[in-house]
Amino acid sequence: MAKPFTTLDDVAKAAGMSRAQVSRALRGDPGVRPETRERIDQIASELEYRPNLAARSLVSARSSIVGLVIGDPNNAFHIQLAQSVDKRLLAAGFEPVTSLRPVEGNSAAFEIERLLTLRAAGVILLGTPHHPKVIGEIADKLPCVFIGSKRVAHKKVISIAVDDQTGVRLAMDHLFALGHRRIAHLAGGREPSSKDRARFYCEIMKAAGLNPILIRGEHNAAFGRRGVDALFARDERPSAIFASNDFIALGVLDRLKGMGLSVPSDVSVVGFDDIPDAENSLFSLTTLKQDTDAQAQAAVVALQAMLAGNAAHPRRVDMPVTLITRKSTGPNSG
Repeated sequence: MAKPFTTLDDVAKAAGMSRAQVSRALRGDPGVRPETRERIDQIASELEYRPNLAARSLVSARSSIVGLVIGDPNNAFHIQLAQSVDKRLLAAGFEPVTSLRPVEGNSAAFEIERLLTLRAAGVILLGTPHHPKVIGEIADKLPCVFIGSKRVAHKKVISIAVDDQTGVRLAMDHLFALGHRRIAHLAGGREPSSKDRARFYCEIMKAAGLNPILIRGEHNAAFGRRGVDALFARDERPSAIFASNDFIALGVLDRLKGMGLSVPSDVSVVGFDDIPDAENSLFSLTTLKQDTDAQAQAAVVALQAMLAGNAAHPRRVDMPVTLITRKSTGPNSG
């Protein structure tokens, strides 16, 4: 049988003091003598007392709880970003409550209700939901920060957005400088970032007088392998492949190796995100780096501004990307 939680009354009884006195001491009230506070802290630790955050929110009408909703828990970049947000929230004195369920339609209503029940101060949405209307429904109930490429016009939402256009331009200019002209793009799924990257790629290819070679799929390694098969079934093979994210790019590298092709001698490969595996010597993937810690910090600062009623904070914060050149790209040998 599970051990029952220690309550504030239990600590007060052990200390021989009133509940109110113990509560003041545990909150760090400056009116409590240091030796008294130290004694109560020791008793609370021995009894394994933990404060009830939800109850504290009810009493104070303020909350330190913040919802953190992760759009794709299977995406290593999303998890990496979520870890950075979690760390920044804790450093700012918040208590993150994490959800691994993408929110769309009815699930959005459920998530809103769950956070309202917890008296959450606000919510940070990481790449979900995809529809602006659903984001707006959440923002109407809770202070809301959205991290992702989607442009959210809702007045109650602050967006932390990656500069996909500059990222795609950096990747394409890098490949152009290496002499590549037959550059294919493997686009991900229905995520706004994937759609934007595909659109910018096509615009850049057409502006250079080249025909886009675009295949759409999903943001995973399996699609990267299938994409290579589709590209190399064509009469004219690409000399370079620009993938919408690093997962696709790793699948591309795996399939090219299985076909006996050399990277970058036969084909150059560029990804997007700079996940931890990208710098592994087995892959040495050239990619566009997103600074997850900077995005996390921007999101927490934005939430703090909303909670403080700072209307001067910009509604959209664009985050830069950096080209990281590794061994997966080289001069066009064809």
